[in-house]
Amino acid sequence: MKKNPNTGAEQQDFSSASGDFSNISSDNSYLPLFIDFSEKPVLIFGGGAVGERKVERFIHAPLQVVSLKFTEKISEYAKAGRIQVLEKDVSEISDADLKKMMDGVFLVIVATPDEQQNNRIEQMAKSAGILVNHTGGAEEVIIPSLIDRNGLQIAISSGGESPAVTKYARLQIEKAIGSDFEKMIEIQNDVRNLLKNRVPDQKKRQEILWEIMDSGDIWDLLKSENASDFEKAKEKAFMMAGIQK
Repeated sequence: MKKNPNTGAEQQDFSSASGDFSNISSDNSYLPLFIDFSEKPVLIFGGGAVGERKVERFIHAPLQVVSLKFTEKISEYAKAGRIQVLEKDVSEISDADLKKMMDGVFLVIVATPDEQQNNRIEQMAKSAGILVNHTGGAEEVIIPSLIDRNGLQIAISSGGESPAVTKYARLQIEKAIGSDFEKMIEIQNDVRNLLKNRVPDQKKRQEILWEIMDSGDIWDLLKSENASDFEKAKEKAFMMAGIQK
């Protein structure tokens, strides 16, 4: 055992571990990671259809798009002041100017029709220690297919091996994750916030929340499109949690 230099607490020392880790799979080293991009600049090279999809994904980030031409949607975002655009052929931008453009950028996305320029931009970003997504295939960063249901986010990826399977999986999951999940998220959040001030035991709070989650009666009410049924579901959840509303 050794002590953590920050906390002083004892912790296991793995520095000399010699166990056999040969059975651990290393076929896929990608890990899903949710990051708040609200203050993380993104630089996209390419103003075509692929670039447009990336713009819509990162529209809440400080965003600049570099391209000689832009889709109508990208132009609309620029006119509305939601993104910045630079109308220029990437091949005419010097390495020095590219480096300046990347200064302070968190993520670079290359999506031009010129693969030679894509590779050039990618290598420059990597050399600068900037995360880079190459839309032509699986590289350092994969931007997954995303399902977003009012706070419930599911990221799907095949590691760049089959976009078709990724899309099919997303469509199948979307069929299973309906509006009832969005309603349950709202109920769970309301009950959880109320329980924090009423039930000091975290384990007990978890048990209550799971009991609500596991209630078939509540799920049946949430599947209804009738607004009054949603209110009934909330009332039942509050009753189960011992909350007087």
